[in-house]
Amino acid sequence: MNIGICMPLAKIWTDAADMIEKECSSEIRLFRGLDEGIANLDKLDAMVASFGNKEYFEKSTALKALFVPLVGVNHLPADLLMEQKVAVYNCHGNAESVAERALALALAGFGRIVEFHNDLKALKWHGFWVNGGAKDNWNSIFRKRCAILGTGAIGVKLAKLLKGFDCSVSGYRRQPGKDKPEYFDRVSTKLSEAIKGAEIVFVALPLTNETKGIVDAKALELIKDAYIVNVGRGAVIEEEAFYKALKEGKLRGAGIDVWYTYPQGGAETGAPSRFPFHELPNVILSPHVAGSTHEAIEINARETAENMIRWIRTGDAAHRVDLKAMY
Repeated sequence: MNIGICMPLAKIWTDAADMIEKECSSEIRLFRGLDEGIANLDKLDAMVASFGNKEYFEKSTALKALFVPLVGVNHLPADLLMEQKVAVYNCHGNAESVAERALALALAGFGRIVEFHNDLKALKWHGFWVNGGAKDNWNSIFRKRCAILGTGAIGVKLAKLLKGFDCSVSGYRRQPGKDKPEYFDRVSTKLSEAIKGAEIVFVALPLTNETKGIVDAKALELIKDAYIVNVGRGAVIEEEAFYKALKEGKLRGAGIDVWYTYPQGGAETGAPSRFPFHELPNVILSPHVAGSTHEAIEINARETAENMIRWIRTGDAAHRVDLKAMY
């Protein structure tokens, strides 16, 4: 069996390759690294890869299993992989980090942390020392009414964190009939019910045909005066409606980690949207790094290696992706 670790061989992936080879040395031939893996795509029975290049998968004619070392799979050529009958498995090792980032974005917005930091860097003071009065107060998130759109691994970790602040937590998910996840007070399959009365709305949904633009102008009107944190995917919230609601003050503010446009070809500059979100004073910006902690990357690599070992031994593994639903 030919296995490819089609990742840049940083230490975490060298360790992951070593783990797979140690556990399954008699059963596999292992190709290590992005260059070696791509050079042997036509031979691979299974591979770890984060790329979504359609031309690579067109060459992977022997591929039976693809292990994506992160949670998002909307970059993959799903139709081609379904046609080739490739089983795709993802990883949820970054759930803690994404949940932590979501909470941090809410705390930064309610606590006016970025605003006060920037002002004091410019030697401008706020608060008691300059008789700022009530206009310089910030808000606590304790006991706030929160809604989390998406009740998967990220949503559950986030709900647990919010319970530390005595928040009430409602959830939205598309599929009915499941048990209520831990730490949620209630869960609904109706978006309007989940977000009704929420003071903070966290978006942790994957991007699929069903979730694209699900938070539209009508939904934004239902959460007037709320604060939105998006750590799911940008296009889950309708772009123009979101910008207008923030600019016009219909929303309290937003903490945004996921965007609508991204730099291409290695460029380090570029606007994150067709609309100037970056100019709005009530928006905290984050460059899609919620899952990019050292800890999350190490967990993802280890869990991916363990999952691949399970597949080599049994022919199946955890976290199989539904390519039609794209999650």
